[in-house]
Amino acid sequence: MFKSVAIVAILCTLPIAARADVYELKDGGEVVGATIARTDDGHYTVRTAEGAEVQLDRQLVQRIVPQNEAAAEYVRRSRTAPDTADSHRELAEWCRQRKMIAEADVHLARVAELDPTDDEARLSLGYRKVGNRWLSSDELMADRGMKFYDGNFRTPQDIAIRERNKQNEDTNVDWFRDLQLWRGWLDNRRPERVADAEARIAAINDPGAAPALARLLDDEEDRDVFDLLLRTLGPLDHSAAIQTLVEYTLDPEIKGDVRDQCLDYLIREDRPVQLLPYVQALRSKNNVVVNRAAYALGRIGDPAAISPLIDALVTTHTQIIDPGANGGDRISADFGSGGGGFQFGGNGPKAVKVDKQNVRVLEALNALSGNQNFDYDEPAWRAWFVDLQMRERINSRRDE
Repeated sequence: MFKSVAIVAILCTLPIAARADVYELKDGGEVVGATIARTDDGHYTVRTAEGAEVQLDRQLVQRIVPQNEAAAEYVRRSRTAPDTADSHRELAEWCRQRKMIAEADVHLARVAELDPTDDEARLSLGYRKVGNRWLSSDELMADRGMKFYDGNFRTPQDIAIRERNKQNEDTNVDWFRDLQLWRGWLDNRRPERVADAEARIAAINDPGAAPALARLLDDEEDRDVFDLLLRTLGPLDHSAAIQTLVEYTLDPEIKGDVRDQCLDYLIREDRPVQLLPYVQALRSKNNVVVNRAAYALGRIGDPAAISPLIDALVTTHTQIIDPGANGGDRISADFGSGGGGFQFGGNGPKAVKVDKQNVRVLEALNALSGNQNFDYDEPAWRAWFVDLQMRERINSRRDE
């Protein structure tokens, strides 16, 4: 039983070369040999490896599986070999020498079944010994609590994360499809259709809709629609909502009323606001972004922002000065490291470093410090802050 099943399984994978064929018959039998003739009425004449000629009616043949010469020789050897460990070892080595790896593994597996003491066969099959047990790679992974999922062995935690991400992706697709449909209705000439779309969007309270809403917001040019989408997104408890609100509070292109509205959503929804994006923005090359970050930190009201705010009281930015503009020097807005295509040197525009006192930073520091107001004197602010920390440390020790 083992040999017949193994041979049928592996013949299907053999490459086509100089010919011999396996004629699989509808009654479950098979004939192996080279096709030497085929008549017009569908009869095959096949010469077997033993030299016999067999006539086959096409109506009896299920399918013809091509073989190369090595495969034909393998069939002959496997059919005549006894079902012993030694015989299967010899066949496995014969297959290995001819790079017939799948066939070799079949016989090595049989060796392992017939001879429990043959460790070499198990090692060749990729088994590992764990205690007194030989485990296949699949069994070893299962023993470690791993499961085969999405083409690889993974931990249950990884599988759970992937399934959740997949579910979130499906949810995002569904919401984006619906929102695109409703957004289209907002441009409809029928007032009832517009009202229906507004009501549907305003009624969204599923946090899973946040990525789709954020995506629509980024491309929205109509201010009324933008406000509707923002009002819907703002209260949703989702990382995509928070990230979008933070980005809008820092974006120099966003108007002040929208910035304040985004800050309101961040603060009044009683959810923790990460200071890191704003602290990082205090080091921006764009002075507008620096002041927007400071304004937000002042509104958030977390004293942990005091030290980085002190560092940002006065920041240095690169600006372009054009000596020939309207008879006098013209100073452009801040720019980054790219240069923006200006030519430097001679009488053309020049890049200069400018120190800027940041009004919003000072306002935030005054708010967080209880109106200490050391103006732009950074050493004075730093001395006060160090003294504050020392007093807080002393008080905490007393409380212990």
